[in-house]
Amino acid sequence: MRALRTKVVMAVATAAVATGGLVVPLAGPAAATPAAKGAADFNGDGYGDVVLATPDATVNGVKKAGHVAVLYGSADGVAGGRRQLISQASAKVPGAPEERDGFGAAYDTGDLDGDGYADLVVGVPGENDQRGLITVLWGGRGGLVHGGLSMTSPRAGLDVHYGGSVVVGDFDGDGKQHVATHSYWGAVSLSGDGFTRTRAPKQQRLHLHGDDAFRLVERLEAGDYDGDGDDDLLASGIANAEGDVLDGWVGYWKGGRTGVTFTRPPAALPATRTGLEGSGDVNKDGYDDVVITDKAAADGGAVGVYYGGGRGPGSGGATVLDQNSPGVPDEGEEGDAFGASASVGDVDGDGYADVAVGTPGEGADGRNATGAVYVLKGSATGLTGTGAQSLGQDTPGVPGVAEDDDRFGSAVQVRDTSGDGRAEVVVAASGEDVFPGARWNDGSAWVLRGTKGGIGTAGAYALSERAFGLTYQNKRFGSVLGR
Repeated sequence: MRALRTKVVMAVATAAVATGGLVVPLAGPAAATPAAKGAADFNGDGYGDVVLATPDATVNGVKKAGHVAVLYGSADGVAGGRRQLISQASAKVPGAPEERDGFGAAYDTGDLDGDGYADLVVGVPGENDQRGLITVLWGGRGGLVHGGLSMTSPRAGLDVHYGGSVVVGDFDGDGKQHVATHSYWGAVSLSGDGFTRTRAPKQQRLHLHGDDAFRLVERLEAGDYDGDGDDDLLASGIANAEGDVLDGWVGYWKGGRTGVTFTRPPAALPATRTGLEGSGDVNKDGYDDVVITDKAAADGGAVGVYYGGGRGPGSGGATVLDQNSPGVPDEGEEGDAFGASASVGDVDGDGYADVAVGTPGEGADGRNATGAVYVLKGSATGLTGTGAQSLGQDTPGVPGVAEDDDRFGSAVQVRDTSGDGRAEVVVAASGEDVFPGARWNDGSAWVLRGTKGGIGTAGAYALSERAFGLTYQNKRFGSVLGR
């Protein structure tokens, strides 16, 4: 679910945005007020909830069927809330668990039916012999216990891995939200609005404007980058899958009251395959900014914030930081994977969105790939290394012990689960071993509290599949975290 955002103006190259002629109308009845953006509040109690997705999970003996674990927020965060495990074997959930369905391979949240409760949109790209589908689970009193409906590709039978990434946004500014997803063979599908609990609106396929290139989509992101009140859509992936070099690309569809329009992104926005990692208002200037990472950049990886402006994402300039930037703890080394994951939100409650950065390849005390999470602060001048923090399992107060190949930071999410205006940082460690004999891939998750000074360790909370009575091994519990 897209959070409210703004942007920062900094001195980096910008370019004019040339608009193409493709306009896709988003049909649906007129506006209803959605639930508060950024809350992901499935049960309407005013506290944000957390979803830990495990697409490789075994369900009722079926391998890699997948499930999602829901941690409901409370005044004490998720540590004081209840838990729920949802799969295709759960009551009222469409479908049935099948091998390699990958339920939970991607997800996002939003109030699709306009009832004031957040809903969960789950990608199931392995469903129906890898054709894929999306399942919408309805929020309401009591949480995600109200069933759902499924959506398939508008080219059913032709597309594969539909649901491989999912974003929710209001792309025509009418107060009703839409779902965007992609199929692997170069297609982006965008729904209209007007979801009901028994009907999904018609979908449209967005042209990728690759000329003669065979473009593939690997990641989607959304935000109001030009500040006009309509969310915009970004896609990234392979520029030409038939080329000698598999370079990345970025596609940009500007939102508007009559639909989305394919638009040339500003030159400052770098091409990327999988580096779209979230959107938020880092400098509080009224535009959303997009985070684009490069975990393979020199000296261990880099994170860039590309600021929104009147001409869209990146038109307000950019800031790129790495572990060697002033104020950022430690120093970059090859293989650190700084930026393997990232998420955007206000951790310290100062009104500026911060960026949490997962660095799963970081070592500690002679051990390899123990992992770490960094928090880079937002400010009036944009993303800054000043006041940056770094935590891992070797940090006093963080539960657990740093071990080889834990990969703490393999996924991160920023979300306020206690309602105090300071977001918690949820961290996955895909390689954490939980059971004897595991091959370092059981996986676990941590929730680190936001404080006035930034991310803190007081009340840090950790859990694995054991918290749900599960005993499967090597399935990377909680390995997928939404934006």
